[in-house]
Amino acid sequence: MREKIHFYLNDKENKYARIIDVIIYIVIFITVIDHALQTMESMEKYHVILEEWEIIPIVLFSIEYLLRVYSAPNRIKFIFSFWGLIDSIALIPYYLGLPADLRELRVLRFISLFKYDPAIINIGTVFNNIKKELMIFSVLTIFLLYVAAVGIYHFENPAQPENFSDIFHSMWWAVATLTTVGYGDIYPITVGGKIFSSFIIFISLGVVAVPAGLIASAFSNIFKNQD
Repeated sequence: MREKIHFYLNDKENKYARIIDVIIYIVIFITVIDHALQTMESMEKYHVILEEWEIIPIVLFSIEYLLRVYSAPNRIKFIFSFWGLIDSIALIPYYLGLPADLRELRVLRFISLFKYDPAIINIGTVFNNIKKELMIFSVLTIFLLYVAAVGIYHFENPAQPENFSDIFHSMWWAVATLTTVGYGDIYPITVGGKIFSSFIIFISLGVVAVPAGLIASAFSNIFKNQD
């Protein structure tokens, strides 16, 4: 029984397994649209109906999750796998009565439609090949964010205590600047802050360029090997 359930929930070639997948994906799509509709004021008179509908996907997804756990060859491995955690996190708020609504996490299930596609395999290979470089670069980026936040705090706190009240509030400016987003909601007004920001802006160009270069180079190597 466990093997049959596992087969119908995971096999992508079997007709009935594909039908089960299609039904699940349709319910996920409807559930996400349902949540979006509940945020619209014009749909307020239908909120009761939309909220009652939520019980159906919750029951369906709960049964599916339990069946996947029951039929998994290694149950512990499945529970703590990426897809297992996504399913459980999406269900937990409902059963614990938490205000958070995490149903949108199930949209990630659509990624599994492409997991055997050569393009997706190439993307996975690219990030696997440069994961050490990306990890080191991520650590350096976090360190740089902190240094930028500390620096701008010391320059701007005396002049703008409401915007740069502490290092953690200054971190928002550092994130917006190093990612080159530049929302402009908070910005330096002191001479020292402007000079410091100029250095950070030039550094941020490298923050964006380095990982992009690493990824482009990794893709280029894969395409060369495939030729």
